[in-house]
Amino acid sequence: MHRTEDGQRVSMTGRQNELRLLGQALEDCARGGAVRFLVTGEPGIGRTSLLRAFSASARAQGCHTIDLVCSLHDRNHPLGLVRQLAAQLTALLPAAHGCRAALDAALASPTGPPDPGAAPDDLLPPVLTALVELTSGASVVLSLDDAHQADTASLDFLRRALLTPHLTRVLLVASVRDGESGGGPGERHELLVGTRHRRLEGLTRAQAAALLRRMLHRTPADGLVAECHRACAGNPFLLTEVARVLRDRPADSPDRAPAAALRPASVAEFIGTRLMRTDPNAGKVATAIALAETNAAASPLLVSHLSGLSLSETLAAVDLLVCMRLVGDSDKLSLRHPVVRDALLGRMTLMARNAAHLAAAAYLHGRQAPAEQIAGHLTASTVTLEDSWPVPVLMRAGQAALAAREPHRARRYLAHAVQAASGEARRAALLQLTDATMAINRVQGIDEAIRTLAETTDDALRLPLLARISTALYLGFQPGEAARTTITAGPTWARLSGWHQVHRMLDSLNAYPLPTAAQLSEERLAPKGHGLGRRTAPAAEFCGAEQAAAAALVMGALRSHLGGGRPAQAVAQAREALRTDTGLCLHPVLKLMALMVLTWNGRDEDVAAHLRRHEDCARCHEHPLHRTLLLPVTARMALLRGRLRDAHDELHECLEAIVRHKTRYQHPLLVWIVGMLAEVQLAMGRGDEARALLREHGCLGSLPPGWLHRDVWITRARLRADSGDLPGAARDLAEALGADTPDGATGGVHSSLHAVDLLTQLGRDAEARDTADRLLRSAEAAGTPRERGIALRALGALPDTPEAGKLLREAIRLLTDAGADFDLAHASADLACLLFDEGRHDEALTQLSTALELADRCGARPLAVRLRQRLAAAEGRSAGRSPLGGVLKLTKREKQILIDAVRGSTNERIATTLHITRRTVELHLSSAYRKLDITGRKDFPHLFRTTGLWPLLVDSAAFG
Repeated sequence: MHRTEDGQRVSMTGRQNELRLLGQALEDCARGGAVRFLVTGEPGIGRTSLLRAFSASARAQGCHTIDLVCSLHDRNHPLGLVRQLAAQLTALLPAAHGCRAALDAALASPTGPPDPGAAPDDLLPPVLTALVELTSGASVVLSLDDAHQADTASLDFLRRALLTPHLTRVLLVASVRDGESGGGPGERHELLVGTRHRRLEGLTRAQAAALLRRMLHRTPADGLVAECHRACAGNPFLLTEVARVLRDRPADSPDRAPAAALRPASVAEFIGTRLMRTDPNAGKVATAIALAETNAAASPLLVSHLSGLSLSETLAAVDLLVCMRLVGDSDKLSLRHPVVRDALLGRMTLMARNAAHLAAAAYLHGRQAPAEQIAGHLTASTVTLEDSWPVPVLMRAGQAALAAREPHRARRYLAHAVQAASGEARRAALLQLTDATMAINRVQGIDEAIRTLAETTDDALRLPLLARISTALYLGFQPGEAARTTITAGPTWARLSGWHQVHRMLDSLNAYPLPTAAQLSEERLAPKGHGLGRRTAPAAEFCGAEQAAAAALVMGALRSHLGGGRPAQAVAQAREALRTDTGLCLHPVLKLMALMVLTWNGRDEDVAAHLRRHEDCARCHEHPLHRTLLLPVTARMALLRGRLRDAHDELHECLEAIVRHKTRYQHPLLVWIVGMLAEVQLAMGRGDEARALLREHGCLGSLPPGWLHRDVWITRARLRADSGDLPGAARDLAEALGADTPDGATGGVHSSLHAVDLLTQLGRDAEARDTADRLLRSAEAAGTPRERGIALRALGALPDTPEAGKLLREAIRLLTDAGADFDLAHASADLACLLFDEGRHDEALTQLSTALELADRCGARPLAVRLRQRLAAAEGRSAGRSPLGGVLKLTKREKQILIDAVRGSTNERIATTLHITRRTVELHLSSAYRKLDITGRKDFPHLFRTTGLWPLLVDSAAFG
């Protein structure tokens, strides 16, 4: 609600509930009672408007209304309120009524200083008589606005008049402003104690929209309504004053209010005058709170320091502001209405605000407050402190804001730091400012970084800027995308001739068939005389020979690894690229690839040594993704060592950071990390999460060609196989093993292991054996125990493998020495199956128990479940009629025939393959269906909804 400009007509918005409650009180009054109703609320909440609107409604219903307004002036003229009452009663009575003469006589008599404890006897009888006369025909509504300003004598008079037992049908509606009633409700005058009470709250957002629409004569945008409602906390007076400014100063944006609208001078005058009249200290404290609360609420000690009051004086003033509902009731102080805060600050001169903010910053710094609290005051001042401590504080605050995903706030801090800093500190602040700008708007951030790059001659600044541009373009845009064209079209970009080659190289990681791309990149990157290219490379001239040579070596290592058969060369090139102190520090994507080449080839010691160097490398830490892009390396090592939880957490953290960096949809690096994380989730038995993860990042549909996508294809195939969708698993596996996929792709021998398992489950034994043979050749070429152990396990677990037991025992020995607990659990389980098939039950149980212990330690839940099922079957404790229990009851021949049937073979084909009759096949299938509690092939989809059933069925086929 609000008053219009003429101050007479009242326009109501909202308050329907309050009017309904007052209407109920009037109904109770009409039934013969005397009712008192008290309305309270903060300044500007609309108490007066509510009383006026209700009086108008009561008059329309035929009631007599008497509107009394109390003012501070009345306190100096006792019984002035009583004279208002008498005058209005006189006007309501008929002209010939006898009581009018008595009232006129009382009003005309001279008044001396009355007894403050009692009302004059000559005025009370005619007032009572008039009220009785009026209530004989209709109810009387007596509104008493701002009752807290009335004099005690008048309130005593009203108490004696209205609380008379024989007086009925009178409704007293009084209003009191919160915090100005002389104390809490228990300290109010007796007239106002025990009344019905309603505290007015702020308008709802919808009601605020209606008020703004009425004031602006147009429908405001939702964003504008939300901003005004938040700034005013729904206070009608504040909303009205903001609307007045908006009407005179239209906003540039329909969703945003101009700054002037959110700090109206009328609000500052209204609040300031009210506080000064109530308590001068309250005004000082309110202004100090407005200054002190920048990013968070202020402490009472800081407010005391800024206001120049003692702590006890400050707390007393705060208590009054809390009672007035201008400040929240908390040990941390903040004004409830941002528009009040801005209006109070708007009353101060710029220099006064600067001085106060700098004083607050120095005070907080001296007490070792959090950097963001101090930085809020430093950036609120247009003057910089001439001291050394503000810059590191601003930079710490900027880092914290970036970590909290608040880049706009980080940019504000860091821009201030750049202005205040010099030398090394300014360089660091500029780099962090670039990070914040890119987090807000990638194109704008890249553009600013390129301009800075063109203007500086400091290599210590140029190279980190180059790395940021490189990563932002690589992660953010499609090759040749229009946004990139706009960035590179300007004259600044034209001067950076060598940089374009570095960017083309990063694009080539997945955009072309990699061997061709790697060779092309080496020719572009290799410096003159390096031996990898015959021409002088512009990128080498721009980035530096050392950086360009390292980048070329990484591309060569990838080509050697993915080409297959040359792991030694791949490892040597990756080592050389990482050997220099600064070669790859500024190319984090290439650094990741170099480390992954070592990881894929089992060079854990080299990787660990470089990670230790990385922790101490200051230049590495200059890049915002320096740690994030190392997490896939440490996660892969954790997975191979059986620390599934660590691998999951590190990959999840990496994925969140990459997404937060606004990486483009289906970026190869993003898809690769998603595939690795889904693989770990599968190993932990969280298939539903893995499927949801793939769906979230668009990895369940079609994917563009790329060797970095292989993990996703294999994970999809495993998910389909686990659910019994063998045709779908075959299609995904074909993508993973397609002709365009390099032999040495992403996971090294460990990734290919899953392909062998899937081929075996699909009944493609010959392909599985060929893949396992290639896997073993690659592992032997790599020459590392873990990779060779994994490959031997894959070969030894295949059906009808000669000397399978010898292969598996050698795999167990190698994996034990390498500390590869996850793969060791699988190898031990495979050996247990083989031993059971050979009738060596005691040895088999030992291996099975070892495998189960390892699976539990790793957190490999699906493997542990299958191992417990096998152990239960071996010890004669098979489950009942559950699907898993039914699998354990199947004979070896039943399992073999059922597996072929699930794979899609007809009964005739199964009979031909196994050299048995069709009738025998049908009998075995009928027995299997009965044990599994299904009726036929049509129930296969329902049967394989049981997680882990298909792997258990395939794995347990080795049991006798």
